[in-house]
Amino acid sequence: MLRYVKFSELAVEDQDRAIAFYTEKIGFEVAQDSQYKEGWRWVELAIPGAATRVLLTKQSNDHEKGVPRLVLVADDVQRTYENLSSKGVRFTQAPTQAPWNPGEVFAQFEDSEGNGVVLGSE
Repeated sequence: MLRYVKFSELAVEDQDRAIAFYTEKIGFEVAQDSQYKEGWRWVELAIPGAATRVLLTKQSNDHEKGVPRLVLVADDVQRTYENLSSKGVRFTQAPTQAPWNPGEVFAQFEDSEGNGVVLGSE
């Protein structure tokens, strides 16, 4: 029987910049950071208390910027939006009702690498 997703990959150009963004602004922690390939590290980030991690992988040349690559769930989307905005996170969509699910609220921002990130309620 399956238990959980260990990690999902998120393409980044600069691992150090992405680590700083996700730890200092979003609240993730570094779960693993070790040498992997020449000039690249195996970096897993985690939300404290969560089982699933995010693996920062090397961005390919055909990486499309702004497309949602990660979806995060918050207890209170509006409060989280205000908190992250105060830390300099640039939102491309303020909190609004999700057209695909009545009662769900979502917002969207871009990370330090141009990846679109959706912040939503359950």
